[in-house]
Amino acid sequence: MSARLTVLVLLAALAVPAQDLIYFEREFPGSVPGQFQVEVKRDGTALYSEDGEAPVELELGEATVEGIFENAEVLNFFSKPLASQRNVASTGRKVLRYESAGKVRGEAVFDYSEAPEAREVASWFVKLAETQRHLLELERAYRFDRLGVNQALVHLEMAYQRNRIVAPQLLEPILDRIAKQPRIVHLARARAEGMLEKIRTRER
Repeated sequence: MSARLTVLVLLAALAVPAQDLIYFEREFPGSVPGQFQVEVKRDGTALYSEDGEAPVELELGEATVEGIFENAEVLNFFSKPLASQRNVASTGRKVLRYESAGKVRGEAVFDYSEAPEAREVASWFVKLAETQRHLLELERAYRFDRLGVNQALVHLEMAYQRNRIVAPQLLEPILDRIAKQPRIVHLARARAEGMLEKIRTRER
């Protein structure tokens, strides 16, 4: 690549405006994970990382992203305090930050908030972390402990029934691999097929 072309590519990249994004972080020592953070952009791309590990790229649905950004707008894009002064049991230190055009437009730090929209957004992100934990459990069992796949699926089913799973489409690839893997016991394959059907029915 010529020097001139390289410069043009760099200038083109710089000309692309930074997307608005919402950043969430929770620190809760003793929980699993003890710390995690998520960046969600307007186009649905997201980065998730926990306990200092390398970030994982995610693709979220349009309706999900719109809901998060709508709540952010109701909360003035986190430009006002959200922390409650009530004495309640700690559920971890949380940070919500809104960035637009590459600049921080608002940031709020809280453990508990009186604002229902703040609680809803925080709860969604916590559930996303739980969904990622189930995804990791399934992938590790699939690779290293195929006899443990069924138990991992039982844990996932229980979480799904308790409405602890969000963005379930993230689970579809691993569930599809499990359902089609003849070396995995039939019960686990059938369970994976059942979860896929539930997810796809919910998406329709």
